[in-house]
Amino acid sequence: MKPSSFRPAKVGSDDTTLHQSPSPAGMANKHGQTLDITLTSDEPPIGIKIAEPPGVTSDNLPLSTWGASYILANELHTLNIPVPPKNEISSHPPILELGAGTGLVGISASLLLKQNAILTDLPTILPGVAANISVNAPILSKAGLNLQTGLLDWNAPSSLIVYTPDGLHAATSITPDSHKFSVILAADTVYDPDHPSLLSSTVSTWLSRTPDARFVLCYPLRMAYLDIIRDLWEILDAAGLECVTEGQRQGDDPSWDEEAPYEWSMWAWTSGRVASGSGEG
Repeated sequence: MKPSSFRPAKVGSDDTTLHQSPSPAGMANKHGQTLDITLTSDEPPIGIKIAEPPGVTSDNLPLSTWGASYILANELHTLNIPVPPKNEISSHPPILELGAGTGLVGISASLLLKQNAILTDLPTILPGVAANISVNAPILSKAGLNLQTGLLDWNAPSSLIVYTPDGLHAATSITPDSHKFSVILAADTVYDPDHPSLLSSTVSTWLSRTPDARFVLCYPLRMAYLDIIRDLWEILDAAGLECVTEGQRQGDDPSWDEEAPYEWSMWAWTSGRVASGSGEG
């Protein structure tokens, strides 16, 4: 979809349905609980546990699962995300989550696609991500999955530092020259004017230049963020990515702190940006 044809929401003509600002508490009433995530349309949802370790904060807000993460986690199974065959996967995981927060989307994607993942965020958040990987260890181990946390600063996107399982110490580093990811995920990461360029640069750095590589994101359609979202679409388009599918869902669960429409989209490289004979993994 070209930026000129982008419409931020199809939620009726009354713009008052778009919220002006996020709820500071996010999904506060679901902290420390088990969230039902649908991984396939013909099986019951799977319970993913979300912990809230004390002292884990970002921008003076406690760690919480925001609405777009919950929405995207439940929509992933509808997107038909391509994954490389097992024999084409390198020693590094094929899935990367940006701005992971509690890690709900990354954990869900790993279980859905049956592939390992690295869930990244800033240092103050990584212990919380690690805690949620740990609390879900039984279902991850049963599926034969090994998830890791990593530090990826969008201001310096060419450096990815993978952390120890507790999320407290750097263990190793990965460069985009040595590895790229087949699937990159991001939810609730577009709420600042700088985010479109930073996010696009990070995705361009790490997304494998193959026809099947996908970038999947989800965000709330709040009035205050619509210009930022338009900028993001334009910048992704200029980077050589195109939207291959999109959808919207109303956040109307009565147990949530607020109602808001959410939009998700999945992006792929245009043919001119795919590396010829690429065997990137």
